Amino acid sequence: MDWFGRCVPDPEALLSTYWRKEPVLFRPVDPPLDVFTAADRDAVLDAGLLRVPYAGLYTAQGQIPDERFCPQRIVTGKPVDGYVDGQAVRDLISSERATLQLRYIDQWHPQVRSLVRDFAAHFGRLVEAFYFHSQPGRHGPVHRDDGDLLALQLGGAKHWQVYGGPADGNWQPVREDDPGPVLLDTVVRTGEVLYVPRGFAHTAEAVGGEPSSHLTVVIREAGADHLRTALLARLAEGLTLPGRPLDDAALLDTAAGLLDHLRKRLADVDPLDLVASARPHAHSSRPTA
Repeated sequence: MDWFGRCVPDPEALLSTYWRKEPVLFRPVDPPLDVFTAADRDAVLDAGLLRVPYAGLYTAQGQIPDERFCPQRIVTGKPVDGYVDGQAVRDLISSERATLQLRYIDQWHPQVRSLVRDFAAHFGRLVEAFYFHSQPGRHGPVHRDDGDLLALQLGGAKHWQVYGGPADGNWQPVREDDPGPVLLDTVVRTGEVLYVPRGFAHTAEAVGGEPSSHLTVVIREAGADHLRTALLARLAEGLTLPGRPLDDAALLDTAAGLLDHLRKRLADVDPLDLVASARPHAHSSRPTA
């Protein structure tokens, strides 16, 4: 299945014209609306096996406490917390107009996992997926996400405003009080796909007479921490040293051997290869807003 081709009708334009430069709205001919349907969502909620942190509920006041939709269970005579109750979720969506977020769907839904793997093969990066179901009029805060976003509108419509990117490499994926001028102001309708470059501030609001459902595919990028981790792993390859040298001379010999090993390994490290090693492990501490 060419999931990427079904989402992005002109991959060359995405990569050569828009990638990391500006947002753009795509209108694919055959969008994969079947990848995660409303029936799939309800089946997952009612199956009884979905747990936090794979699910979360939010209102304008912030995150709803997990215990309000995860009643305690008794399993083998012991209390167990964190399992999602589908009816409690629907009640909160109805009574408090809560937004449902399903996180890392690629880890537990086969079709979304297939889509994510196809995207990862195209980009050579870590890719993750998140699902949002929100009520008309629910407006999210302006924020920046730690990844390039492709938002596939599965149902309803959402009004997006996308602002510029960060000023330098020390930006954080958090709320943004002064994002600057709007670069793209558009309504994304069922079957359309919006690309938001990594770090570009944005906000979205469900509009129309029905709830909005969309799947956000996040293409992660490596940062300095990921490069350091990849470098340390590369330097440690083939390293064998005595754990507890017996005397001062042996300790000095061990230190010399360590430095010699590191110098040789470091001389063999290529920047492009290091980036390629870091990208598949570029997990973010902030999943997505």
